[in-house]
Amino acid sequence: MTGIGHLYRKPLEGLSTLPWLAQLLADDVDAAVHGLNCGTPTAEQLAQFAATHHLGPLLWPRTDSIAVRDSLPETLRNQWQQAYVRQWLANSNLARDLHRLHQAFTRTGKNVILLKGPHLATSYYGDLAQRKFEDIDLLVPSGSAKSYLRWLKNDLKLLSPMLLYSLRSHLTHAQVLSGEGLIVDLHWALRCHPSYAIDEPRIWQTRQAFTLPELGDRIDVLDDEYTLVLTLLEIFDDLSRLELTVKDLIDAFLILRVVDHSMDWQGFFARRKTEHLYRITIDVLMLILKLFDAHNLLPTLVSNLKTQAPKECQGLEMVLRPGNRWHALWSYRLSLYEMSRWVTVPYLLFSGPIRVVL
Repeated sequence: MTGIGHLYRKPLEGLSTLPWLAQLLADDVDAAVHGLNCGTPTAEQLAQFAATHHLGPLLWPRTDSIAVRDSLPETLRNQWQQAYVRQWLANSNLARDLHRLHQAFTRTGKNVILLKGPHLATSYYGDLAQRKFEDIDLLVPSGSAKSYLRWLKNDLKLLSPMLLYSLRSHLTHAQVLSGEGLIVDLHWALRCHPSYAIDEPRIWQTRQAFTLPELGDRIDVLDDEYTLVLTLLEIFDDLSRLELTVKDLIDAFLILRVVDHSMDWQGFFARRKTEHLYRITIDVLMLILKLFDAHNLLPTLVSNLKTQAPKECQGLEMVLRPGNRWHALWSYRLSLYEMSRWVTVPYLLFSGPIRVVL
């Protein structure tokens, strides 16, 4: 839900549980058990948190140690197990849909990069069932996007809103198509804004191959760096529309856990400067560290972030502040976009209503 009416809402529910969840996701069983025994969170609070954010499939395999199981009601873990099985079946069906779609791209020699989906689940969460997906996100070369859309509509019979691509391509980054049992979110950019200068050639040069579980397809995916960039941009985008979810935050935390020691952080920050994404990435990284209380869990990021002399995290106020946040929303966007406000304000005023329709 978007619009001014959506700007009056409560802070994201369950934020106080995120530091405990970070310990669990970091495999610190002793800290997780200690938190449960001390009531931070209580079993009831954790059950509500999991139900609100649909985290049962994530929590069931991660609470399987004897010590954690003894601290939780058996009925609660049984519910999580059932949710895990349901999500595994749903994600397996989505993987088969992706297999079918990828074969069609391969037969016609079309280049495509899988965004999120089974790659995110298996590479950063640990298995296919722990992260829910509802569609197939694909990135195609921006210069070929119009012909790809025509092919998907004419040959694969996928349907999409009848809005001129020339208008869409300047205001948004993707278009949803559906049909034949598929929902495809076709991207021609990671994100779209006149201030962004995302290095598209580098995205394609650094892409990596991923083997689709059980089906064996070799599918191109983003490398770790651009997987993280995409996730940070999604958090900023969702937060700037007041649609941020706990799932977004967990994505970023788990990616950071995988790449913390291997990432060339100084190079990462330098490249974000050239792409005009520096302020956004710094602010969202600080937001993740604060919400998960993850400074000890992501030491390499923290030490490199200090060299950037970061300012106060502006996203934190957006997450925690209740009530009418219209003024805060504008201030948040304008402070992080790396371009003149004289350009940003008219763009937001013009594109906002149209993007709601898109």
